Amino acid sequence: LWCRLMKCDNKTYDLSAVVTGVLLAFVCPPTIPYWMIILGDLFAIILVKMLFGGIGKNIVNPALAGRAFLMLSYPVPMTTWVAPGKANWVSMGSVGADITTGATPLSVDFMKSSILPQVNGADATLADMFIGNIGGCVGEVSAIALLIGGIYMIAKGVIRIRIPAAYILTVAVLTLVFSRAPEGVSSVTWMLYEIFGGGLFLGAFFMATDY
Repeated sequence: LWCRLMKCDNKTYDLSAVVTGVLLAFVCPPTIPYWMIILGDLFAIILVKMLFGGIGKNIVNPALAGRAFLMLSYPVPMTTWVAPGKANWVSMGSVGADITTGATPLSVDFMKSSILPQVNGADATLADMFIGNIGGCVGEVSAIALLIGGIYMIAKGVIRIRIPAAYILTVAVLTLVFSRAPEGVSSVTWMLYEIFGGGLFLGAFFMATDY
């Protein structure tokens, strides 16, 4: 519609808008209503991408800009999380009554304050973080799924390994040297918690490598 309105070349079939839409969905809670994610997509595609000339010319990542817009406009639904193992059903139209909300590992209650993240009242294990048995956005709860996707893109030649490797290694080194590990937790273990939490792999493989 935008291309038709502005009488410019139609870039729909390069699927860049699909990539932006998927990435925006990945950085949003699974319970936000459809109209909200569509509004965020409109902001990301038209204001952030198309007004700057389209793919390769936008000055910031459109999906992250869309998330920032939604976060500023609708902070409550954008910070409402489903506690793992507690949700009987999730309504995309509105937050369902059977959903139990919980904090994410990087919320102020946990890792920002040097406290192990919690899963339903118990300390989350590294396996919980790696597999995705934690609360958070769609694209931050399963490090292994993101890792598989990243390896696939590297194998297919879509991205190069140097950007995600530099991204992840920088976080690993800094969190190891300046460790905030709580008592009884080694610096190496805390470093792995930092790497597996908060969508680091999503940022490394899918955001930092965005054309």
